[in-house]
Parts: sequence; C-alpha cells; structure tokens
Amino acid sequence: MAPADSDFTLQPMTQAELNEIIRKHHMFRTAKPGGARAVVRDRDLSGLNFTGQDLSQSDFTGCIMYGATMANASFESATLFGCDLRSANMRGAKLVRADLRGADVDGADLNKADLTGADLREGKTIVKRKVKREEDQYSKAAEAGIVHFTASDMTEAVLADATAINADFTDARMESSDLDGANLKGAVLRGADLTNSSLKQADLRDADFSYATMTGADMQDAEKSGSTFTLTLTAETVGKDIEEFELTLDEMVLKHIEWVATAGRNGVQLVLSNVDMRKAGTLSAQRLTAIKAHNATFAEMDLRGIEMQAAGLDGSDFRKCRLGNSDLRGSRFTGCLMNRADFRLANMNPLNIRPRDGESEYQLPCRFDAASLRYAHFAGARLMDANFKRADLTGAQFTDCDLRNADFTGAKLTGAAFENAILDGALFDEGKGPARTAHEE
Repeated sequence: MAPADSDFTLQPMTQAELNEIIRKHHMFRTAKPGGARAVVRDRDLSGLNFTGQDLSQSDFTGCIMYGATMANASFESATLFGCDLRSANMRGAKLVRADLRGADVDGADLNKADLTGADLREGKTIVKRKVKREEDQYSKAAEAGIVHFTASDMTEAVLADATAINADFTDARMESSDLDGANLKGAVLRGADLTNSSLKQADLRDADFSYATMTGADMQDAEKSGSTFTLTLTAETVGKDIEEFELTLDEMVLKHIEWVATAGRNGVQLVLSNVDMRKAGTLSAQRLTAIKAHNATFAEMDLRGIEMQAAGLDGSDFRKCRLGNSDLRGSRFTGCLMNRADFRLANMNPLNIRPRDGESEYQLPCRFDAASLRYAHFAGARLMDANFKRADLTGAQFTDCDLRNADFTGAKLTGAAFENAILDGALFDEGKGPARTAHEE
C-alpha cells in the first residue's frame, strides 16, 4: 500500500472490482450493450493488476496506483491526472496522448513505454477524504504539483512531442529514449542517464542537465538557451586526452608495474591526473596499484577485475563504471563522482601496509568521503572500515556487504538499501541508520 496521510486516505478498491470495471470498459470500447467507460476517481488502487489491459480513454483522476502492475497495458488518451504512480510497473505501457499532469511517477518502471504526445505538465487536483466521502469534502493539502519521474527506469521510452514543462526527471534512466520535439522547458534532468537518447528539435530552454550522462545524445536543432550543463558527461574530452601521451598506455602500465615491484627504484609511477581515460578502452584486470589519478575521467569504462590498491583518485569521475570483482583496497576516492557505478563483489577492505624501515604495520582504509555515489551498486562488496563521511548515497545498494566499522556519519542515505549487510560497529548519525538485526545488536 502507498504511504498516505491518515486524515486523507482514499477508499481501497479490490482486484475483483477493478476486473469488473475493465470488463465493462472493454464492452464500451467494442460498442457492446452494457458497456461503460472506466471512470474511477479518488480511489486507492495500490498493487492492483492492469497487465495487458486496454484502458484507452479511461479516467483515473486522483487515484493512488502505487506499486500497480501496468505492464503492456494501454492508457492511450487516458486521464491519469494527479495520480500516484510511484513504483508502478509500467514496462511497455502505451501512454500516447495520456493526461499525466501532476502525476507522481517516482521509481516507476517505464522501460520501453510509449508516451508520445503525453501531457506531463504541472497539474492541480484535489482528492476526497475517505472518512467523509458522503459530505463531499475536499482537502487542498492533497494538491498535485509537478510531474515526478525521479529514479524511474525510462530506458527506450518514447516521449516524442510530449509536453513536460517543469517535469522532474532527476536520476531517471533514459538511455536510448526518444524525446524528439518534446517540450522540456524548465525540466529538471539532474543526474539523468540520457546515453544515446534523441532530443532533436526539443525545447530545452532553462532545463537543468547538471551531472547528467549524455554520451551519444543527439540535440540537433534543440533550443538550449538558459539550460544548465554543469558536469554533464558528453563525448567531449575532459582535460588531457590519453591519446596525447608519447607512450602508449600499455607501455606506461609496464613501467608502472616495474616501479611498484622495485619500490620505486626502477620504472615510473603512472600519473593520470586531469586525464580523460575513456579513449583507452577497457582497463579490465589491469594492475594499477598505487597510481595517482586525481580529477581524471574514467566514466562508463570497463574496470572489472582491476587491481588498483592504494591509489590516489580524489575528484575523479567514475560515473557508470563497471568495477565488479576489482581490488580497490586502501584507495582514496574523496570527492569522486561515482553515480550508478557498479562495485559488486569488489574488495574495498583496508590494505595492510608493511613499511620497509622497521616501522609498525598499519592499515589503510578505503575513503569515499564527500563522494557522490547515487544509485551505486555495492552488492556483496567488502567494505570494512570504509569512510563514507558526508557522501551522497541516495539509492545505493549495500545488499550482502561487509560494512563492519564503516563510517556513514553525515552521509545522505535516502533510499539506500542494507539488506543482509554486516553492520557490526558501523557508525551512522543518530536515528538515520538502517534497522539492526538481533545479531548486530
């Protein structure tokens, strides 16, 4: 069920009731006697199943459809004005020319959905009280506002010619989406993934694309006046191009390996600070222990299985990097941009340092302090003693991770998941940490 204000909850509908409404709507659409257009307003339809149904021209104004299953359903020219569609499964749904003004679609799955010509503008509506429906009372506290698609999966969605003025697409996945001719004036696309999307002839005036990934995006003839592109990732080289070096990357890596093996007596340390590494291709399984690469760009690269222990990587861009099964022990990622990076099964435990001059052995923990790790995936990673102070971990996944003694003080943890994580000794701000198991307590 959707979270709801106890004073203004809506009357729930059963699946059987919905099935009967759908049956009559089908009869209406095929001009059979006894049919009736589906008109359902201000009801709670949370979790109900609409899969594959044709509800074109239906009206669900003000309904709560939280977590509903609407995959491959047709809502062509339907009214979903002010609806709560959070976490709904709308994969492949047909929403052509649908009225979605004021809808809340946070966290929904709209993969391959067709929103051609949909109306996604700000909307205003009011919903009835459940407990006083007979009195026909309304509450302005339940007004709908801008349309929210925060963190929704809109991969390959079609929004051609859609009207989405001021809509919020923060952190939405919109790879290969069709936004040709869409009106996105004033829209917020901060952190959205628009890789290989088409925005030809779109109205992007005053839109915010800060931190968005737009590699391969086509903005031909788009109107971009007043738009913000702060730290937007495109194919354009950031800093120095790796191809500008006299030696090839393979040659530099060999010299670096020699430098590590001889404790600096021979070879040359690999320094890649302020270098755009993306043209280097994959670095998967490379041995890059103790490299220095501050403010470098590794975004979208394949770094799976890389050995990059005790590396200095402050301020670097690792957005959408694949770092699964890597060895990053003791490395420093302070202030890095690592949104949607994949660290599954990576080893980020402390690195044991054995000085040669007789000093005592010590441990060097991984540091992610002040890093942006929104929607990063850490499942199964080892992160003992890791420093996440002041990091943005919105939507990050820590399922099955070893987080013993990790420090999350000051971190942003909205939507972060810690299912089955080991949290013994982990530090969180008071009242902001995940629930502890009896074992951990």
